[in-house]
Amino acid sequence: MAPPCPPPDLMADLVGEILLRVPPDDPALLARASLVCKAWRRLLADPAFGRRYRAFHRAPPLLGFLHEHYTIGGLGTVPRFVPTVTPSSFPQRALDDCDGWRILDCRHGRVLFEIPGQSVNLVVWDPATGKRQGLPQPPIPHYWSFTAAVLCAVRGCDHLHLPCKVRIVRSHLYSSEDDAWNASDDQGPGCYTTRKPSALIGDDIYFILAPWDTILRYSLGKNCSSIIPPPEAHDIPEGVALMPMEDGSLGFADVLCSRICLWSWNAGPDVVAGWVRCRDIELQTLTHFRNYVEVVASAEGFGTIFVSTDDGVFTIELKSGRKWKVGERGEYFAIFPFTSFYTPGIVLALYLDQHIAVASRGD
Repeated sequence: MAPPCPPPDLMADLVGEILLRVPPDDPALLARASLVCKAWRRLLADPAFGRRYRAFHRAPPLLGFLHEHYTIGGLGTVPRFVPTVTPSSFPQRALDDCDGWRILDCRHGRVLFEIPGQSVNLVVWDPATGKRQGLPQPPIPHYWSFTAAVLCAVRGCDHLHLPCKVRIVRSHLYSSEDDAWNASDDQGPGCYTTRKPSALIGDDIYFILAPWDTILRYSLGKNCSSIIPPPEAHDIPEGVALMPMEDGSLGFADVLCSRICLWSWNAGPDVVAGWVRCRDIELQTLTHFRNYVEVVASAEGFGTIFVSTDDGVFTIELKSGRKWKVGERGEYFAIFPFTSFYTPGIVLALYLDQHIAVASRGD
């Protein structure tokens, strides 16, 4: 005699527990699972499952990075996404109409662009939903040198579809909840900005300023800024990255001779503030790295840096020293790591959209 079938609710619970453990760095797996049957599709598309999934995995995965690709002839640039996972669910086609757009920042699943023109035009894009939010024009002249950072307005959340804030160096903070710009109490130093990614550590955002010899720290809580000198009082080269360290301090990575040097900013209440050189990574122990090596970015919360070499772009895990090639050789002055959860309902829509597009082309 055949054993009785388990109750439907029990089966749904078991399936849910199994799908909950699907790795978040391969969101296409959930999309394929949603095509198995209507019951699985309903389970995966349920917002409650999405909340459980994000809570279970906690940190969003690193899905790839954005950079500005030079067009044919080198007369302009277009933003491009390079996946670090395969297959990728990132909606690459959404960037096809963004010629000339300048990437300012990428954080908490959002990308901040500047659109060139006679005024300062900023757009926040959420790749998971496809929503583009144009910001009110900030009260700064278009000829100013500036950069900006985007971040979620709610701390301690999963950063999905919530209000965001945009901080412009050197003067204004935008809140999507108020849809308005507010002037900072501290207008910041008079200097030029760079196109390097910022670093968010606690309530502080850090920027690299030109001419390569200054780090700006802006406190979100105190609404003021201060200056940090570079390590060993030398000029900051182009190939550097700011990052959070394990102890919550500001980290700094650059290339010196044949080594990647890691520094930590020590600014405790009982010590004299200064840089501590905490580790060197010998490039000779890393194959593929020969003549040209530059640090171009770090992935916040991953302990990973991106380096551009004469053989392509690599990620290096700082703890293990392991490396992976994630991009081909090219001009990568700055790249912006992209981390995000693609919830099952959104992934399914993107998955079907991609396959319908392929079918329509007859590929």
